[in-house]
Amino acid sequence: MRMCRDGWLRGLAFGLLLAVGALPVFADEQAGGEAAGAVEEAASPQVLAVLDALEAAGTNLKTIQCAVVYSTDDKLNVTKTAKYGTIQFKRAEPHPLFLITFDKTDADGILMRNKEWWLFRDRWLWEAKSKGTLIIKREYLAPGEKVDFFNLEKSPIPMPFGQTRQEVLDNFHVKVMPPQVGDPPETDHLYCVPRDGNQLSREYRRLEYYVDRSVHLPVRIVAEDANGEKVNVANFMDIGGNLLTPQAVNQEIPDSAFALPAETHDYHVSEEPLQGPGDTPPDQGGGIGKNMP
Repeated sequence: MRMCRDGWLRGLAFGLLLAVGALPVFADEQAGGEAAGAVEEAASPQVLAVLDALEAAGTNLKTIQCAVVYSTDDKLNVTKTAKYGTIQFKRAEPHPLFLITFDKTDADGILMRNKEWWLFRDRWLWEAKSKGTLIIKREYLAPGEKVDFFNLEKSPIPMPFGQTRQEVLDNFHVKVMPPQVGDPPETDHLYCVPRDGNQLSREYRRLEYYVDRSVHLPVRIVAEDANGEKVNVANFMDIGGNLLTPQAVNQEIPDSAFALPAETHDYHVSEEPLQGPGDTPPDQGGGIGKNMP
């Protein structure tokens, strides 16, 4: 099994794919952190109610198809970017399927029509870009190998579904923020600070979730890195650009929908098969995770 170490796929779990699941946690990691099981009494009834609804929504989710705007405020380099696209996700056996498409990018006010696709199916992650007409095909699992993609510590590409409220509270200080100007309508705003000593505290200073009260899924996620140098914001909506509704969730999506488009068929393909037990992808230095702004 190839383990993902790139920041963007972690962002996938803590950003884009969070639109279809509960809050992200490393359920088993407590080394050097605060003791598990000793924090639930500190959570308010409102926090517990929102977490219970998130847990139920993540457990019952089978598919999602929605639009996404993924923006980054890079304070170190003084740049702002926004990528516009769509997400498709489907629970499937033996592994889930997902396809993320970005069809335009706004970089400091300059609009670029370069397209990007990120596809996972059949043990492989496909990264395709119209700029350079290149596809990188990375093997993440050996033939016949099975793994729990919903275990955030052990999955090669972590999927943040099926987490319990206790796992969230074991890993975060969580509070509900009062409504503010600019909040998405009819949402509960969870402000989450990773507990000292866990992996999340080394990656993030804060994570914020705006949870819609009708679909009980995040419609906006804010993530500030541990150094306070970069803030990522993911906004999720229906394909038509309206607020996320139940029509975006649990609709039938055929497996055939999870494929790269015909325009990529002439792209050059670079393949990275697994090399052996415990294989990890090389540092791409701008690959999936580092070439996101």
